[in-house]
Amino acid sequence: MALRDFHERHMRSLRAARRRALEFGVRPLLLRPRITHLHGPAHVDYGPDELLVITVVRNGALYVKSFMEHYLGLGVAHCVFLDNGSTDGTVEMLREYPRVTVLQTDAPYARYENTMKRYLAGRFSRGRWNLCADIDELFDYPFSDRLPLSGFMRYLNTRGFSAVVAQMLDMFAPVPLTEVASTVDDRLKDKYTHYDISGIDAPPYEWSEPSNPAIRMHWGGIRRAIFGTGNGLTKAALVKMNGRVKPFVNWHHATGALVADVSCVLLHYPFVSAFAEKVQDAVRTRRYGATTSDEYVAYADAMARNPRLSLMRPSARCFTGLEPLVDAGFLVVSDAYLRYIRAS
Repeated sequence: MALRDFHERHMRSLRAARRRALEFGVRPLLLRPRITHLHGPAHVDYGPDELLVITVVRNGALYVKSFMEHYLGLGVAHCVFLDNGSTDGTVEMLREYPRVTVLQTDAPYARYENTMKRYLAGRFSRGRWNLCADIDELFDYPFSDRLPLSGFMRYLNTRGFSAVVAQMLDMFAPVPLTEVASTVDDRLKDKYTHYDISGIDAPPYEWSEPSNPAIRMHWGGIRRAIFGTGNGLTKAALVKMNGRVKPFVNWHHATGALVADVSCVLLHYPFVSAFAEKVQDAVRTRRYGATTSDEYVAYADAMARNPRLSLMRPSARCFTGLEPLVDAGFLVVSDAYLRYIRAS
């Protein structure tokens, strides 16, 4: 029995080593020649108190307007997109905005997702901060109405932080999914107004050193309540590429970082009118990999069982800003951060 256990542990170790070699050694070399520059500067100079946004995107036309208006309004220095085969005009729409670079690759997303994101972070933000946000995610930080983005970045730098946890907040319209009608001119915040944080588990955050134990890992939420999926809702969304931090570990986390004592939000808008089509495509192609593809199967099954499926429950709330999320403990702010806000 002991010999068999040793053999199984040894084989697991070998498989893990092969995966690491493939992920960090082979795939980066295979990806680089498959990337084409389409638009914007090939190099971005920005300061230590500025922020670069990096995004891997495919068929994000319904989100481009809201995404660009949000991040340009927030004051980010530049947005870099790696398009992965869009056919809906996403690239053409992105070209119309300032402070944008667009690259393109045909590499399969299921195998290269993390490699693509590491490529963008390593190429464009060495020694600087980047925010990795999907095209359906709008980032915000507590008291952004009082503190400009440069001030928030200065807070992170002066305290030596190198990663910031962001909690995903799934946003939805207060109607059945089949009644949602989306256009490229939509402002997501105006149409998808509700959220539900009643069913979130919050064990300790474990990937990097937390400076505030109140910052937790979030699991579940409205998608588990409605679809039965075990979604992770926490990302190390902001990372400083200082040479010690390793981003995109287990997809959404970072190791070797000092995690900030304030958590932020990613307003997440998956439930647009194209949601059902995206689900069917994901089930058919398994584009998002084995684990996540099972999640899309659960979405498809739930919608097939209930064509009038709605995410509205008595525990749903209308979004009015981040302060109610802080009051509810969904987001965390430290005493030091509150003092910084009062002094700003």
